[in-house]
Amino acid sequence: MSASPRTSGLERWLAALVFGVPLYYLVTEHTRELFFVIWSKPWTLGVLLYSAFLCTLLWSYTRVWPRWLEVLRRIALVLTGSTFAALVALEVGLRIADRPKYEELDNSGRHAADPDVGHVYVPNHRQTLQSREYRVEWASNAQGVRCDRDFGPKQPGVIRVLCVGDSFTACDQVEYRESWPAVLEACLNRDLQPARFEVVNAGFPGFATVNEARWIAKFAAAFAPDVVLLGMTPNDLLENQFPLQYTARNGQMVSSASTDADAQRYEHRKNWWCLAGVVERSLLKARFDKAPAVRRLLGRPPINHMEAYMVERNEKAQRLYALCEQYLEDARANAESLGAKFGLVVIPYSHQMHALGPNLDPTRFGLHWTEYAAAHGLMAVDALSAFLAHEEPASLHWKEDTHCTATGYALVAAEVCRMLVEHREELGLPR
Repeated sequence: MSASPRTSGLERWLAALVFGVPLYYLVTEHTRELFFVIWSKPWTLGVLLYSAFLCTLLWSYTRVWPRWLEVLRRIALVLTGSTFAALVALEVGLRIADRPKYEELDNSGRHAADPDVGHVYVPNHRQTLQSREYRVEWASNAQGVRCDRDFGPKQPGVIRVLCVGDSFTACDQVEYRESWPAVLEACLNRDLQPARFEVVNAGFPGFATVNEARWIAKFAAAFAPDVVLLGMTPNDLLENQFPLQYTARNGQMVSSASTDADAQRYEHRKNWWCLAGVVERSLLKARFDKAPAVRRLLGRPPINHMEAYMVERNEKAQRLYALCEQYLEDARANAESLGAKFGLVVIPYSHQMHALGPNLDPTRFGLHWTEYAAAHGLMAVDALSAFLAHEEPASLHWKEDTHCTATGYALVAAEVCRMLVEHREELGLPR
């Protein structure tokens, strides 16, 4: 017995609504390569094929089919519609529970391209950096580093510490006074009196060891450092393979491989009606991307930068560590050519606070560099042990951003201060 015309008509409209969602996704996307309107050839083919499928599906409601086929069609409709409804409900629930205090701002404008290191900060630039988790009044000084003051000629009796690193040294997620180089300055001036210290924050997002070594060679002399500290994070290993991985266009840090088409696609996805952009910004997608089970299902490693934590290193991990050591020696040589002492600061990622899985040890990355430093006569500290011993480990990293919070950066500064106090004789400081 076939369904009534009224029921069949309602089901047809539901099918048009439910199965029209993927088509809407396809037609509102903007691909990097263009062929027709805003799509590439493969994407255009996908739009045409899915449109043909949808038309065929809707046409099928105008004909009478065997009951089993109609039942299968109805099951597909119910399952697909239920899945979409559940995903929307989960996204709404996440947004209600998250309660963002303010909308995300455009954080571009502060970067300038550099042919040797990829990108640097625009001098004397000010702007508000804002996300769903933080709001920061950000500023660079006349020398193009993040600071609330300029560094002129070094005064007699002043010891200047230059902290070079990536985004975990730039600390853009907290106010400048809460960044670990700024907290370190206060700690050193408190614990190593009567010596006077000035600490320079030369952290730049996207830098790896290779970029830091080149930055020291090109820019560090202007600061006349007595000590150069290199901040290290697990992503350095992979990023060292691409010395100029990032550059800047129109004040925004971008991939060096990006094109104008990428920029157009990025701007297009900001539109509220672009379903591809809505999906990209969804909290549910962010959760899925981080879930180890989902990553395994998609054939991705359960965590990023696995090579950094391998107990038994494969050939790739050995090669990446060797490359990092090469660039580290370049950084050391560049610092020592300025008459500066050189040291390492290893800053932990949030996923290092948990067990990582077979053949993975979260302490391996820091252990490698502290052992390397000891064998090569360098100062070094790994903040991971202090992070793990903290009474509230979850308070040390942001949930979404994954960088350290002010509490985490303060802990990094305390560990670095302790290291410098222990090496005070090497620094020429009286006890």
